[in-house]
Amino acid sequence: MRPALGFRAAGAATALLWLVTAAPATAQPEGCRPTAAQYRALKRGMSRAAVDRHLGCAGRRVSRLRIGTQRRAVYTWYGRGTYGANLDVTFADGRLADKSQLGLR
Repeated sequence: MRPALGFRAAGAATALLWLVTAAPATAQPEGCRPTAAQYRALKRGMSRAAVDRHLGCAGRRVSRLRIGTQRRAVYTWYGRGTYGANLDVTFADGRLADKSQLGLR
């Protein structure tokens, strides 16, 4: 006996709805490409708003989680430099906790 098609369609629709609603609302503007100098100036403890101002635009949220009372989120920016240059910033409770970069100049 084959499973009802309605169940499969409902599961696919739910997955698609989750993907659409999980996507961040803002995208990085075309002209916003942070440099290595801007990356080096990022300091632990900076707020997300201060990081966005310093880099010239808001990053794209790529993950978010909450464990107990602590909230963590990772944001990414495409950067200037080699092909695929980017930087990632991890925020813990709204403050810069960690950063990494690849190929920035």
